[in-house]
Amino acid sequence: MEPNQEILIDYLDQQLSPEISSRIANRVKENKETATELQYLKLAIDTVHQDAIRQQVSMVRRSFENDQTISVKKTNGILRTMYRTSLRIAAVFVFLAGIAILYKYITVDRQSVYEKQFTGYELSNTRGQADTDAISNAFQNKNWIEVTKIYSNESAPSNKSGYLAAMAEMQQNHFPQAVAIFENLLNTNRKTGDNSFQEETEYYLSLAYLMNHEVNKSVQLIHKIKADTSNTYYPIVSRISSIDLKIIELKK
Repeated sequence: MEPNQEILIDYLDQQLSPEISSRIANRVKENKETATELQYLKLAIDTVHQDAIRQQVSMVRRSFENDQTISVKKTNGILRTMYRTSLRIAAVFVFLAGIAILYKYITVDRQSVYEKQFTGYELSNTRGQADTDAISNAFQNKNWIEVTKIYSNESAPSNKSGYLAAMAEMQQNHFPQAVAIFENLLNTNRKTGDNSFQEETEYYLSLAYLMNHEVNKSVQLIHKIKADTSNTYYPIVSRISSIDLKIIELKK
């Protein structure tokens, strides 16, 4: 079965039988075009489903269904008027949703999300004390090249050195290098059980992934942080719109 938009909408609304839903799910897995269309429909639904709109649509629907049930004997003219009114309301919602989706789709991309989320790391303010080692001094002086040079020359770099080096790479828009250092830091933490700079690394790695064209990894990491309310970066990540994330996934 080749699902059209109406069937996909019913699938998202869980209005299909289990057998047909299973077929649609398999089709989405097997066919990239169907999967993409389903993502666009999800995006449209997420955009439209604001509380005020939901309430109005629900009220119109209940009124229409009640009049159908209770007033079966009403004249065809009245029923046609109600039906046309419902269609007009639905058309307005579709039009407004279309404008909102188009605006969102045009204005949201990896760069716009990154620019909203990325802020420079202030070492002394974050740690609450003065750091006097060479790599810290270079970082505080915004000497990014010196920071990465010191890190490269260290035989056994600490978590702090690795983190500062990765942040220095991000300041220079060297995202592949930043990703490599961040990932190495996380791998080291998994082996040693040392969680210093763990949360900072995960957050900025999600942004580095984003700019390194690794959108899926970025979104997965963002969702991980969003799921942990105790995470230091939860308040920041929770402000990232789910719709924005879906758009950058579609644009990858």
